[in-house]
Parts: sequence; structure tokens; C-alpha cells
Amino acid sequence: MQLKIYRCRICGEVYLGYEAPENCPFCGAHVEFLEAPEKYPVDINDVQLTETERADLESSIELETANCRFYLGMAERRDNDTLRATYKRLAKVEAEHCELFCKLARVEEPADLMEPGETTGSWANDIEESLRRENRAAELYTLFAERATSERLKEVWNAVSAVETDHITLDELAKTYL
Repeated sequence: MQLKIYRCRICGEVYLGYEAPENCPFCGAHVEFLEAPEKYPVDINDVQLTETERADLESSIELETANCRFYLGMAERRDNDTLRATYKRLAKVEAEHCELFCKLARVEEPADLMEPGETTGSWANDIEESLRRENRAAELYTLFAERATSERLKEVWNAVSAVETDHITLDELAKTYL
């Protein structure tokens, strides 16, 4: 077997492996978005934004920042290492989404992105809160994709909505580790 290079069409990160993973290890995009690096357009994120698209990107940045900080707060607890590690990883995925939305909006990442936020203090309650957040994100990104005029933004919001739906499944799985 020979080592290969894959580039995620959604976040732009590079994965090195013998086979493409089922999901981008950085942003969670599904395998169909992993391609040979030479297929990745250099100007992929150079999109002209409408006022609505800019506002939707700003909302996306706020949402991903809040979710990242919430998951980092969950990851500070030391009473369940499996859940702590799971939500620490989930925070990194949400941070990657925030970085992508910032690139598209041509703005700096929020300074507080990687600062742990407030949680409920209970794993069960936090997982329920995560489910609420992930459902909201999936629904919003589907709406944003539907009203976007840019094909790139449609592609990104649809892909990230699918990843947020995966996170709903993850939350359901996390309940088994309580």
C-alpha cells in the first residue's frame, strides 16, 4: 500500500493515509468531499457575498463559537474520561467549522473561540443541551443553504449540516457512557 494525500473540499485541510477516511478528521465532512489535492481550487473560498449570506455566515460563526466553547467546558470535567475526550474532539470540529466560516466571510476568528464556556455541570444535562444545539445548527445550516445564491456556500452549509446531524448521533451514543 502507498501513502496518499487527500484534501477536504469543505475545510481545505489535508489528510495523509492509505485510504480516504469515512469523514474528514478535521471538519467531519463526509468522504465524498475528500479529493486529490490537485482538484482543490486555490480560489474555492473567494465568493461574492450577498447581505443575507454575510449575515448567515456571521450567525454561523457565532453558533460555532458558542458550541466550541460549550464543548471545551464539558471537556474540563474529569469524572468521565471517555466523555471528556469525546467532547474535547467535538470542540475541535466545531472550531474548524468556525475557521471555515471566518475564511468565507473574510474575518478574523473570534479571540475567545478556544476558551471553555459554561456548562450545566451534569453530563446528562450537557448531552441534552448538546442535542438541542446540534439540532438547531443542522436546521439553520439547511436553511442557510436553501437561501444562498453562491454554489460554494450551498455546498459548505449542506456539508456542515450533515456533520451536525452526525453529532446528533454522537450525542445519542454518548448517553451510553453515562
